[in-house]
Amino acid sequence: MRPVTAVHFLFAGKKVRAWAGPYRGTRVIDGADWEPYQPVTFVTPPFPEFISGHSAFSAAAAEVLKAFTGSDAFGASATVRTGSSKVEPGAVPATDVTLSWATLADAANQAGISRRYGGIHFVQGDLQGRRGGRLVGVQVWAKALTYFNGTANP
Repeated sequence: MRPVTAVHFLFAGKKVRAWAGPYRGTRVIDGADWEPYQPVTFVTPPFPEFISGHSAFSAAAAEVLKAFTGSDAFGASATVRTGSSKVEPGAVPATDVTLSWATLADAANQAGISRRYGGIHFVQGDLQGRRGGRLVGVQVWAKALTYFNGTANP
């Protein structure tokens, strides 16, 4: 079950303060009417909620990059320009928003959290995806090293 389905089921007939839809801001609405902050044309993904693939792939990539570079340091940032929202173009964000990631792990974690904000995954789907991804990343790096040093058994 996806978060959007759970909210509709658990809060139908109950008043909740939530995003009310494009250009409507935060209002008190019926829980059955809640939708995550995403384009209204976005359909529920055709894959299970548990675990989050974005969380797993991001965490695995962070582990491999950390092992390859010898550091978790990343130091990247991206700025979302005023009014550039795909959901509420021209209005959101009201000012530039800069996202920053000091470490590769920070970037991977934020990728996972974004899936919660999008109403795609619950907390556990995100956290377990990250956990599994980190384990996979360690194993992938260990296997890659055998190819690098010529000891691989394909």
